Amino acid sequence: MINKILVAVDGSEASFNALDYSLVLSEKFDAELIILGAFQKRMLPLIHSEGEPEDWSVDIDVYERYWASIRESHINVLRRAEEIVKENFPSVKYSTVLTEGRPSSEIMSTAQEVDADLIVIGGSGRGGVTEWILGSTSRKVVDACKQSVLVVKK
Repeated sequence: MINKILVAVDGSEASFNALDYSLVLSEKFDAELIILGAFQKRMLPLIHSEGEPEDWSVDIDVYERYWASIRESHINVLRRAEEIVKENFPSVKYSTVLTEGRPSSEIMSTAQEVDADLIVIGGSGRGGVTEWILGSTSRKVVDACKQSVLVVKK
């Protein structure tokens, strides 16, 4: 029986297709839906215009503002997902979770924490290098997760 479904969204078309599938399944099985957004903080490259390496400095404030904007964009993706649920599937019980860390690890650990019966994930991400990384995320989740995983392709 499917009682809890975890769906990962990143703002890509594939992730919103995964959300659509998860909503239909949640409604059909009267399952709780957990909508997960995950992002990984990475070191930003040091950018300089001139001078010797020992004179270069990192502006921590710029770094923090950058990551705050990334976090805010993920919050906006979750808000958009909530709007889709409320407008199209008002009977579905859902919650949202935003985590920071490697997306594949965050998906698997969140699925474990919430005791999800099914994970729904898009087969590719937002394009370019990101698409390759998120495509590898879905492969990692499929290969390593003990729960059933539904990979939704475009």
